[in-house]
Amino acid sequence: MCGINGIVFKTSKTDVSKILKMNALLNHRGPDDSGFINHKNLLLGHTRLSIIDISNLGSQPMSVDGRYWIIYNGEIYNYKTLREELIQKKYKFYSNSDTEVILNAYKEWGVHSFQRFNGEWSFAILDKKNNEIIICRDGIGYKPCYIFDNNNFFAFSSEIKAFYALENKIEFDKNNLGINSTTLNNCSKTIFENVNQLTQGRYLKINLNNLEKKIFRWDYPLKNLPKINSGFRENVNDYFDLLYESTKLRLNSDVKTGTSLSGGLDSSSIFTLMNLIQKKDNLAEDDLDLNPIIMDYEEMKTKEEAVKLSQKFKRNYQIVDFKTMTADKTMDLVSSLEVVEEYFMQFELYKKQKEKGIKVSLDGHGADEFLGYPNWIPELSVDIYNTIANNFKTINKFGKTQNINKFKRLFGLGEQEITPISFRSVPDLNYGFENYLYTGNFDGGYQIINDDLEYLENFPYEICFTYLMSYCGWFQFFLNKWDRASMSNSVEVRMPFLDNNVRLFGLALSGSNKLKNGFTKSVLREAFKNYFPKTMYTQQFKQGLTIQNVDYDENTINLISEIINESEFKESNVYNFKNINDDFINNKNLDKIWLLCKYFLMIRGFKNRYDSINIDLKATEKSNLLNS
Repeated sequence: MCGINGIVFKTSKTDVSKILKMNALLNHRGPDDSGFINHKNLLLGHTRLSIIDISNLGSQPMSVDGRYWIIYNGEIYNYKTLREELIQKKYKFYSNSDTEVILNAYKEWGVHSFQRFNGEWSFAILDKKNNEIIICRDGIGYKPCYIFDNNNFFAFSSEIKAFYALENKIEFDKNNLGINSTTLNNCSKTIFENVNQLTQGRYLKINLNNLEKKIFRWDYPLKNLPKINSGFRENVNDYFDLLYESTKLRLNSDVKTGTSLSGGLDSSSIFTLMNLIQKKDNLAEDDLDLNPIIMDYEEMKTKEEAVKLSQKFKRNYQIVDFKTMTADKTMDLVSSLEVVEEYFMQFELYKKQKEKGIKVSLDGHGADEFLGYPNWIPELSVDIYNTIANNFKTINKFGKTQNINKFKRLFGLGEQEITPISFRSVPDLNYGFENYLYTGNFDGGYQIINDDLEYLENFPYEICFTYLMSYCGWFQFFLNKWDRASMSNSVEVRMPFLDNNVRLFGLALSGSNKLKNGFTKSVLREAFKNYFPKTMYTQQFKQGLTIQNVDYDENTINLISEIINESEFKESNVYNFKNINDDFINNKNLDKIWLLCKYFLMIRGFKNRYDSINIDLKATEKSNLLNS
């Protein structure tokens, strides 16, 4: 996985230095190589993290015919199958990369090729003949793609910080600042002015002659759901087989691959499968490092289970003690992660992976969202209530008195009919920062879920809700956070639970397969029952890397005071300094004030990164001049 950048110049000639700076700002995503192409009013840039075909033949921007050019961030895991199909159609290949497969697939099938890809991606393809470009994002939205659009530029990038190179600044959008991150993602927005997200499962086509832009949808998960067996045991077996094949696909790599282990159900499932596949296929252990990293922290409940599972497969685990991150390192981390929520533990995990020489990590993210997140049990239970409500209404019409009374006694009902609950999605528009920010009016008119509301009327409530949370913003925020944490350390994360077939199977599963006998993720538990220690199989809590709790000690208080008293903060048209300062002095709402400080630090971090690469670029230009 890599970093992609693109700029369409609306009012001036192309300026190559801008794409070079954007590439430099994404060097962490692709430290192995970088390149760019200039076509008329368009610049395309790429930074490469070499994973498949690490030779120069995999470098980007890539073309095989001079007409079509691609920059690409992601992985297409079924590329070998597609490659063979294209070879049968007389296509020639000059590399072993999946990038070249995408190009030839697009030449053969056009935008219909996207439905054939099993993976995650964000890529742009330039058609020089028709003078147009398409920018496409995968169906689940794991790989980010941000869009910048103002009077001077249309640009896109894997990370927001790269846009700093366009006009030497990034500004907050006061309409969006302070809005819940989930709500922003539900609406494909960000907290930055002129910056939105390309919605997952869509592609954007741009005519470079007249700058006309159109967004098209290519992914329709609800129309591609598999048929589910009515038997629980059959579903357990099917799910295990799908996850096994998904994990096996994701072990294809030309660099060192590893994993981490929390002792929870999800990471333990992937770790178990990696060991089973390694043994069955006799994979070289030099390339596949199955000695897991175990993060230990204050709230950790499953270290013992992680150790037991490691020992079962005779692996040399490494326990990493996570220490509380000091407040003075916050600027670097929030500008890396591009979120103000403190997911510092995730960053440290991949930092340790990198130190081990791991370049690809298979992780267990994505099971909760499709198999029954504990916090969502009320929503996953609505269909049970609705069934009772509908049956009560029916028996009142057609049942005899004794049957009606029996029904009432069975479910504890009175005389009044109960009304079924209809599915609806209401964005959380509670700012919570009215006293601290000079905010505008958030436009929540477009939500991703709106595109499917009419079609969702055909589905049970639990599928509607699972679809909302997994495909319409909430999960994308989660995924992009993990993407940033890993790619900040030049580590590619692969998630077997997000395989096309696995996630659609999970979306289609009924709640009785997900919640059974008082346990969550029942189909997954049962699939690995014979591999897990009993204490792991019967876990009755949710385990995962948490957001770091902030300790408002003397150092943190001093840092807050220093930030809010900076002239740039005090004189900003964003922050209401008087209200913030008054509450800070009175020790009120420190959580909110600290969050506002992190907004400030994020922008400051972007600027510092930009200033740093400016210096490097000037040195490079001087060196090139001296050597010319």
